[in-house]
Amino acid sequence: MLRNLLILAAVLGIGIFLGYALLPAPPPAVTGNAAPPPPAAYTPYQPAEPETLAALQQQLQLARASREQLAAELEVLRSRVEELEAGDTDEDVSPTGTGNGKPAPEPTEGTGTSVQSLIDAGIAPDQAAWIQARLDEIDLQQLYLRDQATREGWLNKPRYHKERRQQLDAVTGLRSDIGDDAYDRMLYSIGRTNRVVVRDTMVNSAAELYGLLPGDRIIEYDGRRVFSSEELNTLVTQGDAGTMTLLKIERDGAYHDLYLPRGPLGIRLATARVRP
Repeated sequence: MLRNLLILAAVLGIGIFLGYALLPAPPPAVTGNAAPPPPAAYTPYQPAEPETLAALQQQLQLARASREQLAAELEVLRSRVEELEAGDTDEDVSPTGTGNGKPAPEPTEGTGTSVQSLIDAGIAPDQAAWIQARLDEIDLQQLYLRDQATREGWLNKPRYHKERRQQLDAVTGLRSDIGDDAYDRMLYSIGRTNRVVVRDTMVNSAAELYGLLPGDRIIEYDGRRVFSSEELNTLVTQGDAGTMTLLKIERDGAYHDLYLPRGPLGIRLATARVRP
């Protein structure tokens, strides 16, 4: 009996030993100096198919052409606005309360561009002579520009309007040299518009809520004189939106101060040529 037990124990021991021997080895412990795992296989860059590349290049060219066309059209429109505000047609506004608020013709008086016309507009003789010399220089540049554009075939093209606008901006640049009052008189004397007029107000706009009326002439915004709609549109976008800002207007020959929140006024504008 004992012998059989010893044989059974021996067989069990051999079986246990063989079981441990046949088990897979455990993974090595990770230490701080262990080598990092091998990097992932590198996938070389695969260039796009020629058809795909050609389609992308065509889309890019179309986008560039569209952008250039829009820029050209914008320049023409800006030039047209400048020409309208500098037009020879004299306009004034109907008295407030007539119901239409539309500009009405003003007698064509004092539209000459001479030293005497500037003096008649109230500018000192020495300053009038200097202003006229600068105006003659700008007018001569416009003649040369038109002559060149006609000869080279780009008259009334975007390039012409762009360069002509730069020359018209030179007239605006005289403002910093002669001051607001003389600039106002100069604009009137040379036949350019010098007032921004409220044509009408939009429903529930700041203009309607704070008392602007059709026919009002906007003289100043936040202490700055206003001579064109472009200037006004620039001024309302400056500073902190919503800040109450002084707006000086002329209504029925009298000046009034209104306070409106800075930002879009909600008005449709007209321009007028008014004797200072």
